[in-house]
Amino acid sequence: MADDIFVIQALPTGPDGYPYDEIADIAICKVDLKSGTYQTVYHNIISYDPKQLGKKKLDYLAAVGKIYAEDLYAGDPEKKVTGEVSQMIEGNNVAAYDGKHEFGRYMTYGNWGLTHRTSIMPSVSAKMPISLKCRFPSDEPITIRKAYRRLLRNDPACIGTGRRAIHLAQMTSELMIHMRGKGKY
Repeated sequence: MADDIFVIQALPTGPDGYPYDEIADIAICKVDLKSGTYQTVYHNIISYDPKQLGKKKLDYLAAVGKIYAEDLYAGDPEKKVTGEVSQMIEGNNVAAYDGKHEFGRYMTYGNWGLTHRTSIMPSVSAKMPISLKCRFPSDEPITIRKAYRRLLRNDPACIGTGRRAIHLAQMTSELMIHMRGKGKY
């Protein structure tokens, strides 16, 4: 297994995946499994017109990631974000807490289209107890926080109550390092 893995976590506008929902917030951490460290290398919110998204998607973003209309107005265009993310991870190994959710529902479709451009590594949650695996795609942010609190009691990433993609990527990176230390990743 490669020593460096790019951990990607995203917050979508809903739980249904592409083409019904879009990625609104994305973050990437580069994890060095050899040294057991990581660094946050990317975080951005994608610009959407809240009026076009609608109340249901805005409510979902507020509940799951504390992302509000003003955050979406201040974001960058999707094309710019997808270009930056693609350039960063192309040809590299990528992973997520639940790869089926991140890659199977969002990152391999539309403007993201990561198919054949990266190597997708096993999900960080693959060898975790069943209680720390996602039952439904919308459970991923809650499940990441639950696993992080249960397995890493001292909040090593200093997340506090953070709920955005950057916090999820940092928690997932810490969990990956923890699982590697236990011989399970």
